[in-house]
Amino acid sequence: MKINIKNLGVGALTACLLAACDLNTNPTTSVNNNDMYKNTKNAAQVLKGAWHNFFTDGNTYASIGIGALMLNDDFAASDAVRTVSYGFSPSYHLTFGYARGEYNTVMWNLTYDLINNANAVIKHIDDAEGNEKDKSLIKGQALATRGYAYMLLATHYSFAIDVDPDAVCVPIRTEPVEDEAAALEGIPAASVSDVFDRAFKDLGEALTLIPTDYQHGRGDNTEYQIDYPVTLGLLARTNLYARHWDDAYKYAKQAIAINPYLMSEAEYKSGFNDCANKEWMWGLASTLDDKSAAYIFYFKDCASDGYTNLTVDPNFQAMYSDDDYRKDLFYWGRTAYGDPAMLNDKFHFSDLDNEMGAIDLMRTSEMYLILAEAAAHTNKEAEARQTLEKLQNARMKAGHTAPAVTVTGDALIEQIWMERRKELWGEGFALTDLIRNQQEVVRRPYSDKILIDGEDTETEVEGHTIIQAPDGTPFTPNSKYYLFRIPEKEELHNPSLYSEHPRQPFYDL
Repeated sequence: MKINIKNLGVGALTACLLAACDLNTNPTTSVNNNDMYKNTKNAAQVLKGAWHNFFTDGNTYASIGIGALMLNDDFAASDAVRTVSYGFSPSYHLTFGYARGEYNTVMWNLTYDLINNANAVIKHIDDAEGNEKDKSLIKGQALATRGYAYMLLATHYSFAIDVDPDAVCVPIRTEPVEDEAAALEGIPAASVSDVFDRAFKDLGEALTLIPTDYQHGRGDNTEYQIDYPVTLGLLARTNLYARHWDDAYKYAKQAIAINPYLMSEAEYKSGFNDCANKEWMWGLASTLDDKSAAYIFYFKDCASDGYTNLTVDPNFQAMYSDDDYRKDLFYWGRTAYGDPAMLNDKFHFSDLDNEMGAIDLMRTSEMYLILAEAAAHTNKEAEARQTLEKLQNARMKAGHTAPAVTVTGDALIEQIWMERRKELWGEGFALTDLIRNQQEVVRRPYSDKILIDGEDTETEVEGHTIIQAPDGTPFTPNSKYYLFRIPEKEELHNPSLYSEHPRQPFYDL
């Protein structure tokens, strides 16, 4: 496992980050800088290494790659409860954006490392040896990679775009940091609108370069690669976040046309650990040779003898109907530390003995939810209701049918939002949805006495233990505690940082 103890801002990225890594083997630096982009094979290896870093880099065992950041986003929202255990305390307490180490720094480093590697591939691929088809695919994937990274930054470092489209967000880098001079060059932070525009431009160009018939494999450890359907999915997701409803509708519909599959009950209950699942559009499979990213399952898998942090708000579990098989995934029990909690049965190691498990980044069900929400915003309410009903019926137990969706207007949109919470619980969407919809964290107290399976006496149980903001005030929409903040080192080393858009006043506690 690679735990990288570093604290770099974008101004300190170095050329060593361009060393290629193989997702199937240990990282290697056998490709030297002079030959790094000599041919398409080497350039593809750089992009492969960039994604390996994105899944496995971090400061601690609780901050390994994008999987940890997704967990951070769930713990910081309304429906996941953190038990008294190791890891994710800043997330659950909503202090992650002000911490000098873990998640705030990891978020910054992971995204800008990914951007830097993508920038290098984009810069050099046209001059590499190889056929034009391969060059087009690699360049398209590098552009989509960069667009995805900027989408993550736009949705985590600024409030919803309609709060203030001109609010400061993060710097936009489109050239690689390949020497010390470039590393020290300061670039102004752009507005949230500009960062979204950068993501749209990159993803749009990627869609023209990645062949329409190109799809990564399943079960062959290429699932992390961005293919044509994933690019459509990223465009749908990014347009949803930016409130571009027509484009969100268009791209979600195109993605569903390629793969409309929704999981069966057996598949949904199989542990969310297998990229071969036909509903999974994008993810990372683990192998015996490379399973670092799967360590995050120790925090998610309540059946393992791990940290079992990811437990459930009992008030949220009650929102599922008894006919909905997803409700079965939540149950009262004890964590590995012995604490009584409502555990989750959604996430399991695929192979606990060998610490194996796949990381899910995109599913078809998300596309249905985007389509429904975008349709509701574009005077297609009948289609929105029909789309929502299709997903809800796919989550009913055999012989049961979901109630017809009859609401309209804001009530329809709120029902779609609730379905997102129920369908995507634990998959890293909760905080972003609160930010984009300008909603507050909602954590209601819960206490009861229950008989835990296998025990003879009733036990006092509870749900959320943190029910207010760090400053002791109630949670509110657009709270400063929902955002990541530009790291202090970037502020110190980049004198141009706030030259175009002023620093957010709430950066200081």
